[in-house]
Amino acid sequence: MGDVKNQSDSLDWIKSGGEAADDNGAAAESVAVSGDVVLSGRLGIAEAEAMHQQFTQILDAQVDITLTTEDLSRVDAAGVQLLYALVKEAKARSIALCWASVSDGLLEAATALGLHDQMGFAEAKA
Repeated sequence: MGDVKNQSDSLDWIKSGGEAADDNGAAAESVAVSGDVVLSGRLGIAEAEAMHQQFTQILDAQVDITLTTEDLSRVDAAGVQLLYALVKEAKARSIALCWASVSDGLLEAATALGLHDQMGFAEAKA
């Protein structure tokens, strides 16, 4: 894994999410959004778009965020950047974010990219 490229671009990517619209362009009706996020398996470039959409909805809902990643086995640079962008944007919006658990795979990937300290893992419960 290489260095994180354009960390500010990943923040812009999180911020760029807008309201969902119906076929006529009207904003979709609001739906209750939970900030409980459980990640398992793999988080990489292939999963990034779907996760970006979920994270954008959570951020826009202004709900506290709890991340559980104990079953997350593989994380690539895109996955770490996405999570880093979520952490930074939550902080910028004064949204509470806590790590219920952090997988070894995520710890290793974040450390390799030099983002371990910025992710707030020290606050993890497990």
